[in-house]
Amino acid sequence: MNIKNFLLAGSLITVSSLAVPAFSADLVCQLNVKSGGHVRGNGTSICTGIDFSFGNSTSGQWSITNITKSIDRINWVKGCNSGLSCGVTVRAYALNEAQAYIHYVDGSIEYVQAEMRYETGH
Repeated sequence: MNIKNFLLAGSLITVSSLAVPAFSADLVCQLNVKSGGHVRGNGTSICTGIDFSFGNSTSGQWSITNITKSIDRINWVKGCNSGLSCGVTVRAYALNEAQAYIHYVDGSIEYVQAEMRYETGH
């Protein structure tokens, strides 16, 4: 292979790697604990919280954020039924999960997931 072909091949590899779509959407959680409790991770994909209310559940929210491309539709597997966000009941001592496939107008699909864990001091 001569130097001209080598440089051409290198240029094509560089250009083709730039054409790969970069996904950047996030599925984030917001956990609400009772007064005096503590939460870690709100606004990220893993939220944990504890309070001493001795209840069985609290409230929370799932949201898909940081979307940079036009969305065709969202298929929720767990968490919400439709839309970009929803309020949920977060069960104590259970893994509360959300999963969704984001279908973009350009035909690409992105999978996002998040989880919330809640303890009440039982």
